[in-house]
Amino acid sequence: MISAAAACGGLASPARADDVGGAAIGDSLLSAAPALVGRPVALTGTLGPAAAGRLISIEALAADGSWQRVATATAAGDGSFSTAWTAPQAGRFTLRAEPAAEVVAAQAVSDPLATATVYRPATATWYDQSGRTGACGVRLRKATLGVAHKSLPCGSLVDVTYAGRSITVPVVDRGPYARGVSYDLTVATARALGMVAAGRARVGVLPQGERTPKTPIAPSPVIGAAGGVTTG
Repeated sequence: MISAAAACGGLASPARADDVGGAAIGDSLLSAAPALVGRPVALTGTLGPAAAGRLISIEALAADGSWQRVATATAAGDGSFSTAWTAPQAGRFTLRAEPAAEVVAAQAVSDPLATATVYRPATATWYDQSGRTGACGVRLRKATLGVAHKSLPCGSLVDVTYAGRSITVPVVDRGPYARGVSYDLTVATARALGMVAAGRARVGVLPQGERTPKTPIAPSPVIGAAGGVTTG
């Protein structure tokens, strides 16, 4: 994610996965793709060969600190799995993948964590008023990253996603005032997202105040590995 807030080694020995930010064979992993509210969050990962054929429980961290099952999957022969979960609201959710108890007894397997970012859909346009001082006191330039909004506090951060790109920018101006449009992006923000040609587009937004979900996650019907619905 782009943010608006302000060695090549030899061949003597292989680098540890932790050293290069990657993952070694057999490491446990969990990945959550960004999604809009009401649409499934794609979840993929692996718990290694020890989890082959076993039930994998995907759990979300609730407001009270407990973990609630939100999805299940069956691990393939190499321990990999995929499933999906539809979040109840916008926000950033901490998820973990946990194998069946007998897998842990046979071989120590760590529970991988991931953050699922769920955006609220909105219609956005972009504008270029370089040289003007915006309603939040920011001198707008061609390179100014930000958004205009009618009511969000000036300077508050908003995550915006479009066509697979994401950016975090501050509120720098007031507007937009066109019917049905919720956000006006500066031209630099629109360029960073690849939205200039579109002019007006459907985007995903997550204002700073919505990043932490306000309601706890409760056990609910979830999507299984084969797309069927089971209970949490």
